[in-house]
Amino acid sequence: MRKRTITRILILCFITFASITGIAQDMHFSQFYHSPLLTNPANTGVFSGRYRISTNYKNQWQSVTNPYKTVFAGIDFSTPSKKLGIGFSVFNDKAGKSRMGITQGNLYLSYNLRINGSNRFITGLQYGVGQKSMRINDLMWDSQFNGVAYDPSVASGEAQYSESYTYMDVSAGMMWNYTASHSASRFKNSVGVAVFHANQPQQSFDGNEKLYYKIVAHLNNQFKLSESPVYILPQVLYSMQGPYKEINAGALVKFVIGNEQGDLIRSNRIDKRYSSPAAYIGGQFRYKDAFIAMAAFEFKKGLLLSISYDVNVSKLHVASGLKGGTEFALIYRGFFAR
Repeated sequence: MRKRTITRILILCFITFASITGIAQDMHFSQFYHSPLLTNPANTGVFSGRYRISTNYKNQWQSVTNPYKTVFAGIDFSTPSKKLGIGFSVFNDKAGKSRMGITQGNLYLSYNLRINGSNRFITGLQYGVGQKSMRINDLMWDSQFNGVAYDPSVASGEAQYSESYTYMDVSAGMMWNYTASHSASRFKNSVGVAVFHANQPQQSFDGNEKLYYKIVAHLNNQFKLSESPVYILPQVLYSMQGPYKEINAGALVKFVIGNEQGDLIRSNRIDKRYSSPAAYIGGQFRYKDAFIAMAAFEFKKGLLLSISYDVNVSKLHVASGLKGGTEFALIYRGFFAR
């Protein structure tokens, strides 16, 4: 028991040090395919429907230390011609004992260029304003261990930083979408790349560190298995931020329930149909980090509810006991009444 307690203290110190120095990756969701605005600004307004409301929530590392909690909410729209997209979002991320947190609001704008009936090229921009804060007095330092136990009355000897600051954040992305013209195949392909934090905003509380810009590349596919109501949706995401890299790959299996054509709403155009009900099951593997199991259900009127769980397999599994975090996604796609 003593050995396990010491291990947890050391891991907590490591996590705290990483958060103070600012040498860390962005917050992210395992269900990147259900957080499109965070994956690429070019995803703004690119969906079946006229508006999309999305929320994501993640609770992570509860088995190791104070849980890391991330909440995201966004809404984006497309014009009737599908040429322009506009969106807004806000997210909050709190990490660890210091409750180091980021609250940021974002504005998105995209332009969708139709090349032909099957191909579209989309560009997107994101402008954000955020605030980063933490509670320095809640942190524990190794200098406050008196040889027997932690003693908060002992001076830490650490420099005192500002507990909050505000920054601006600029990102951009582009994407190519392909949809097979033959409706029976239902094949879709999306490939994109985005650069986040292009202006490298302030990252550290002492003002001496800049946030690494982040490059994200992603691939999403969909194809139907013969004449069955079953679809395979492979997904790959690669991101690089400073010395950190992330590779996430896997697939979902989609089972369509009932009429695959969906329900028409005041129009016979295919892009104004609600999706048919469908169930999803599948998983991802984040290289050297976690296995991610996911299940979801898409209801008749454009509402999708998804849940996933990270099984931690990184070096942290000694303290986490393979426990990573639970994540929820709720997405609603709708149309404006005429």
